[in-house]
Amino acid sequence: MGKIILFFQVFALISISGIAQESDDQKVLAIHHRYLDEAIELTKHCVGFSPPVSGRAFAYLSVGIYESTIDFTDHMRSLSGQMNGYSRTVFADKKKYNRFLVAIACDHEMMSHLYRNMPPRNQKNLQQLFNELKDSHGDGFSKKVNERSLDLGKRIANEIIEWSKTDGGEEGFIYNFPDEYTPPECLECWVKTTPGYLPSLLPYWGSNRWMMKGSEATMSGCEVIPFSTDTNSLLYKDAYSILENSKLSDPKFEIIAEYWDDSPGYSGTPSGHFYTLARTISEQKELDLKKAIELYVKLGIAMNEAYIASWQLKYKFSFIRPITYIQRYIDPQFNTRLSTPPFPEFPSGHSYQSAAGGEIFKQVFGDQVSFIDSTNVDRDDINGAPRSYASFTELVEEVSWSRFYGGIHFRKTLDISMDYGSRLGRFVAEKLVCIDEE
Repeated sequence: MGKIILFFQVFALISISGIAQESDDQKVLAIHHRYLDEAIELTKHCVGFSPPVSGRAFAYLSVGIYESTIDFTDHMRSLSGQMNGYSRTVFADKKKYNRFLVAIACDHEMMSHLYRNMPPRNQKNLQQLFNELKDSHGDGFSKKVNERSLDLGKRIANEIIEWSKTDGGEEGFIYNFPDEYTPPECLECWVKTTPGYLPSLLPYWGSNRWMMKGSEATMSGCEVIPFSTDTNSLLYKDAYSILENSKLSDPKFEIIAEYWDDSPGYSGTPSGHFYTLARTISEQKELDLKKAIELYVKLGIAMNEAYIASWQLKYKFSFIRPITYIQRYIDPQFNTRLSTPPFPEFPSGHSYQSAAGGEIFKQVFGDQVSFIDSTNVDRDDINGAPRSYASFTELVEEVSWSRFYGGIHFRKTLDISMDYGSRLGRFVAEKLVCIDEE
């Protein structure tokens, strides 16, 4: 009888320990989610956070989230040595740590640097978040352990920050429109467009350091569609189809175009939109801590690489926008549903980035997953009603087609961009090893 009682006592202790550990993992994930939510908001309010700049911020923040977690999570591999130029030297030793404070300190330090031009109100909110989380996760540990943990988190972050400073994009939010850049002039070349006739956005972004060695190879063979004004040419037919679509009164075209416009200041740019989706779906599908931080870090890296790739190709080809082509050669009165962005047409950054991100979603969840996107539900400037999808492929295709409906990209460009974005996303998904086989 005594042995039976002892067995159940031991079983109970093991069960309680397992529940406590699972609860600790969920607490850590909740901390990261609070900072990701804050990052999405900051992306809307920080001056100069154009899509490539915000994509870079999410990528490095996600690296911090990942690296500050893995020391206290079994069977997870550091990105050190897997990333281009990132060699981690700061690790937790055998001393006791408060894993919650490590995560809090790292996330806070990363946010404070990456969004350092945030408005004073947001600075106050970020500090309040840090104080709130620190105060609520310090119980049960000595003052010395808590101080050691805060220091470790900060040092992990600072090592990542120093690495980020050398990639070429450190001050991108300040120099979105460099004065010294002069775009090429030719018949098929991009020119400034309405509204605003703004100069070229981030013309040197494509020369930024890739986060992963080998990413550049995924661009091999990517070529712009041939320029022609012949009425039988692919480009002319594509342009004419944009013109025809612009005349259709069906509201769905405008709804989709505006829903995925993701201009800075609204949905937090395409990266903020995709991170909102990732946050929502990860909670709906109850991802554990390991899979969640794998999703976030691969998503961030894939999207950052996609911006480098697409911007490199944009300024390599400097291709004409539909509004310029159509007004010159088909209909001088043509206008678009969306404002044409101030950079070359080919490839579509939106399509490239969404296809890359879509491959990360597919690796983590599989493709045939039903979900609802409510990112824009609180907006009153557009129809932000939640949208339903039966797969990530369907999502990516709608994102891409939204640029055609908006009148700012040729259809063939969208097809090519999705193809090469998918190649890049699959490369990141397969090449980056986060979880070792147990």
